Amino acid sequence: MLLWFTSLSVPVAIFAGAVASIAGFGIGSMLMPVLALRTGTKLAVAAVSLPHLFGTALRFWILRKHIDRGALLGFGVASAAGGLTGALLHKFAGGPVVS
Repeated sequence: MLLWFTSLSVPVAIFAGAVASIAGFGIGSMLMPVLALRTGTKLAVAAVSLPHLFGTALRFWILRKHIDRGALLGFGVASAAGGLTGALLHKFAGGPVVS
């Protein structure tokens, strides 16, 4: 049973990593549905958040001297607050429709 999952997830992970290395996105949109087949949606979303965290931290570190602090404080903080609010609201609006 694990063989089919590995046979599917490894090529998808490699392809998603290749796309993300060029485009800057793709790991979550490609890998999360595959992981959800085996682990469930909530755990898959949590697992895919780790590459996003490391990728964002790496890009932030590389580009740190070119960051517009006004944009970071204006958009970045609002985006983070919106994401956290959405995650908290998911608890109350969860279900098969959201998943």
